[in-house]
Amino acid sequence: MSSFLRLFVYGSLKVGECNDFMLRHWVERWEEAEIRGEMRLRPDHYPALFLPIHGRLGTGDYDSDLELQAAPECSDGHPIRGQLLYLRDGTTALPILDRFEGFFPGSRSEYLRVAVSVVTESGPVACWTYTGVGRPVEEWPRLEEWPPPGLVMKPEPYEHGL
Repeated sequence: MSSFLRLFVYGSLKVGECNDFMLRHWVERWEEAEIRGEMRLRPDHYPALFLPIHGRLGTGDYDSDLELQAAPECSDGHPIRGQLLYLRDGTTALPILDRFEGFFPGSRSEYLRVAVSVVTESGPVACWTYTGVGRPVEEWPRLEEWPPPGLVMKPEPYEHGL
């Protein structure tokens, strides 16, 4: 059974961004990756990724979730650049990251953890990512990258807006 977690991050959890403290001690390695979809800037200044398709929803069975072998690749939407992180001790990291992202398997959640395939230099890789719930909110500005130019975020305790 694998204890490694493959996680695509596109916002504050990217290595070097304001919330990387949440996972930096688990990062074994990372590489540039891309997915297609739509990224919007939420009113709290964090990004939300919306995907036209994704694979299964994450569960509370973290050991099973770490066995992810395949997931669909999005072909619609804008290219969203991020990082594919390879995290050790995934059974410990995943529930902590789920709580941080406001994903509560089987309950109302602020973000969802979904299975996707991202494109890396060596080809597609099945992984998990956190997405917005539902459809993109039209009032939220579309983002090409995160952080957007001029936005400076500092890590601080985050209160979920549920």
